[in-house]
Amino acid sequence: MGPRSASPSSRRDLVWSVSVAERRYKGYRIYAYITLARLFAELDLDLAQPDLTTLVDGRLAALPRRVSKEEILHAIRSNSHMTEKVLEYLQGEGFATIQRDERGYDVRITRKGVEHLQEYHRFYRELYARELSEHYRFVRSPEWMR
Repeated sequence: MGPRSASPSSRRDLVWSVSVAERRYKGYRIYAYITLARLFAELDLDLAQPDLTTLVDGRLAALPRRVSKEEILHAIRSNSHMTEKVLEYLQGEGFATIQRDERGYDVRITRKGVEHLQEYHRFYRELYARELSEHYRFVRSPEWMR
């Protein structure tokens, strides 16, 4: 018997199982990569430039603009629970700092975060190519992700 002769509830189960299988869950690590790239963009540097390590400390110290938690949520295009998980991971690894003040949250990349991104950027781009393509399927990927 094919799907047409199945009972309505079993057809619904068949459709439900296919649609669940087609949805792909993106783990927090891809969102952590997107967040690191977003935070790095604030430094206005190029990961490939040869003198990056000499410029990073000066840029980190002089960074006038803050990145808010809401901007991170918008960049990863996920919910607040996932944003919290990503920020906790980045802070726990020492890749980012998070400070709260009267205006909200101030999220910044650290030197360790820059070094990590510099070392693994190409690897992450290849590893998460499908997920990144899907993440930016309806909108053009931001300049800082290219």
